[in-house]
Amino acid sequence: MNTQVEERSRTLVILLHAYMHTAARLESLQALVRGTWPDAEIYCPELPASRLSMADPNEIVAGLLTQVDRRYAQAQAQATPYGNIVLVGHSLGALLARKLYVVACGEVEGAPFEAAFKPASADEAALVPARPWAGCVSRIVLLAGMNRGWRVSHHLSLANAPVWSLGSLLCHVIHGFSRRWPLVFTFRRGAEFITQLRIQWLLMRRRASRTGPSMQSDASAPSTPGSALTIQLLGSRDDMVAPEDNVDLVSGGDFVYLDVPHSGHADIIDMADPIVGAGRTRAFVLALQADSAQLQREAVVPSDERFAAPDESIERVVFVMHGIRDVGYWTHKIARRIKQRAGDRLATWATETSSYGYFPMLPFLFPWYRRQKVEWLMDQYTEALARYPNASFSYVGHSNGTYLLARALELYPCCRFDRVVFAGSVVRRSYDWRRFLDGKRPRVRGVLNFVATGDWVVAFFPKFFQFFRLQDLGSAGHDGFLLSQPDAGVSQVTYVKGGHGAAIVEPVWNVIAGFVVDGRVDMDEIQPVPRRQDVWVKALGLFPPLVWLALIAAAYFLWQGIAAAICLLGMAPATQAFVTGFSFALYLLLLWLVVTRV
Repeated sequence: MNTQVEERSRTLVILLHAYMHTAARLESLQALVRGTWPDAEIYCPELPASRLSMADPNEIVAGLLTQVDRRYAQAQAQATPYGNIVLVGHSLGALLARKLYVVACGEVEGAPFEAAFKPASADEAALVPARPWAGCVSRIVLLAGMNRGWRVSHHLSLANAPVWSLGSLLCHVIHGFSRRWPLVFTFRRGAEFITQLRIQWLLMRRRASRTGPSMQSDASAPSTPGSALTIQLLGSRDDMVAPEDNVDLVSGGDFVYLDVPHSGHADIIDMADPIVGAGRTRAFVLALQADSAQLQREAVVPSDERFAAPDESIERVVFVMHGIRDVGYWTHKIARRIKQRAGDRLATWATETSSYGYFPMLPFLFPWYRRQKVEWLMDQYTEALARYPNASFSYVGHSNGTYLLARALELYPCCRFDRVVFAGSVVRRSYDWRRFLDGKRPRVRGVLNFVATGDWVVAFFPKFFQFFRLQDLGSAGHDGFLLSQPDAGVSQVTYVKGGHGAAIVEPVWNVIAGFVVDGRVDMDEIQPVPRRQDVWVKALGLFPPLVWLALIAAAYFLWQGIAAAICLLGMAPATQAFVTGFSFALYLLLLWLVVTRV
């Protein structure tokens, strides 16, 4: 391979360290870079990545962009421009390196950048342009890159598992008080930074493949922005990040993966180790200077199966998501009805009916459990985006399934859907759909919300939180959305007869299918259409705390009845005390099982 750069041009190598590390930990990498390119300029900044850092990763990347812009401008002014730029990142630094490259290559339609990367005075509809140095980036080297983020799993060592578990709890506490996440929590699996990066990377690569070669073999050759060769070095015994989180076959399907022998998550960068350093050195130098042909010969398949090839024939994808206290068997039936409605277009439709598992009432009431399901949904979304590159997405959600989408739209700017159907919605009435329906690039084209006549689940429980303005739950499935402009893309059916599942029963399937396929709401499929709600549900729903007080009182008096019955048995005092205590423990266990399993 020709490693010489154009005369009077230079190589810039950017090294980004890991979480809780410093730039000094990358000294052995710097030495290897100098051995490969003696005249290279090395930029290895200190990142605000200490254990207690509250830094925003997007702000970190924005700062790095400013520094690289400045260095590039200075080199141009001195007539010694950079002909080759290489990005190298370890662990968290690998994520930052990828984000740095994504933003440098410019914004892609459908994958908007975060506010940190947009000029304050910029036109909202204008795409952020590519940096002039983006085409100089020839390759990106990722060492133990946690490309899907970290999570607490069985892959953690006995030393790391309790630390990360306690750290997760502390992060939730900090967020509860400050409304900000510590840095470490922003790169866990499913977090906004991770998911946004995955989608932005995927669409960046897709754009580059249409305008130029997918990978560069010559480090000195200018590349199409977005097409830089990406090599990931995988430690043979990573005890911190699970293999499926290290490797992201969805957005990193074209990465070159190299095994690094006798290496873990932290020590993969210790090239000076007298025993195993030689193997690490060989892998790193190979990643720095080998051409793509040699890299492919050395590459490994990082998973049992490769990610399925994209299906470009699919034009429409429909997500059908169940809610709480439900395993979602009905989702397949609605999905089939939608595909039947598509008729001759059936071959161009696909459905996504994956389940996030049974979700009882009590966990649903805690925001961190609901957030886990939102992150799960976005993982499915990202995979579908990779699998169906030419498709637009629609969504049918029931109960917690409505919350998943509503929250995803708020948290992930890259999330967009064509038509949305809500049934038994637990979203707040005041949810502002105009944010997503209006503008030059609307993220939602149309919404259909079903309101039931007797949805006591929504009227008594999610509405309780809306009543006291707590959390982000509400009664859209019982009261409907508050709309300032009723015809502004949101249609509401008032009412469908029944309780919490009234809008997902068979007589309503054709209405749902008609809206998803054709954008029409044809209530002739449902006869008769009720004109008012059940009186008792509506009345009690006006003051949901009353229902909660009644449930607490019922639980209290039930125990008092059990205790009185024990007293009537006439047992000896010691025996009675034992039986009472044992019965109380069983009673508490029964209550716990009810609220966590029902």
